[in-house]
Amino acid sequence: SLTILLHEVPHEIGDFAILIQSGVPRNKAIALQALTAVGALTGCVVSLLLGGATEAAASLTLPFTAGGFIYIATVSVIPELLEGATFKQSVMEVIALLMGVA
Repeated sequence: SLTILLHEVPHEIGDFAILIQSGVPRNKAIALQALTAVGALTGCVVSLLLGGATEAAASLTLPFTAGGFIYIATVSVIPELLEGATFKQSVMEVIALLMGVA
């Protein structure tokens, strides 16, 4: 649980910073972060209550979730990475993305 804490605290701070940088008012950014935390907690509770039923559901939800992350990477992250980059750096970043997908 310490490693999860060490991962999640910087993650949430980063998400908050992205919201603020995008022009979201501070109070709204805090509310959005709280909403995502409630959603994560709800998902955890539901998965614990379902017990063994989650194994069957995992075969459906994991590909869907992976596809969502790949979509986010290709649509929003890659264009920002490639902006102002040299051709060699752009090729290396796309190769790294593809290796991560594989």
